[in-house]
Amino acid sequence: MKKSTYLSPSGLRTRLSQGLSFSELLKRSRHASLLRRFLEEAPKEPLPEEVAWVLALVEDWCPDCHQAIPVLARAAGERARFFFRDENPDLREAYRLGEKRIVPAFVFLDQDFHELARWHGPSEEARSFFQAWLQGRRPQELSQEERKTLLQAYHEAFPRMAKAMREEWARLLRRASSPPG
Repeated sequence: MKKSTYLSPSGLRTRLSQGLSFSELLKRSRHASLLRRFLEEAPKEPLPEEVAWVLALVEDWCPDCHQAIPVLARAAGERARFFFRDENPDLREAYRLGEKRIVPAFVFLDQDFHELARWHGPSEEARSFFQAWLQGRRPQELSQEERKTLLQAYHEAFPRMAKAMREEWARLLRRASSPPG
């Protein structure tokens, strides 16, 4: 099992107590209706029992977070604690990917607050979806109308994206629980 690269188990326990539940996050989100809709459509199977907590770094402006938050909320229930990345620089730095401070970023923890696995979104399925849509262009090169159409298509593909996320999490957690060697 990996331990957190930055926060001790007691530090994580404290930070998790300061995180937002899904219902608290909804109160702060400008996209609450979308999050609720995706919660209803999210896969219903729970995370494995060895996952006692999930620390989730998110942002309200991020379409990938709009999809990942409800999937995690459905899978982890009250075991998930959400933090806005930009309001929590200690967590932002502790759970960056190289020099990138990616959202969503989920840290799966055991009952002793040791890190089991870490996932940085979006899923590979979402990355492939965007690559196919962009066809070599950069997102900044899209017109406002093209961006709106892309986002609508991405959200319409939510069931596929949610399934892909869950599969990625399951693979990460299986590797984490496998004996070394």
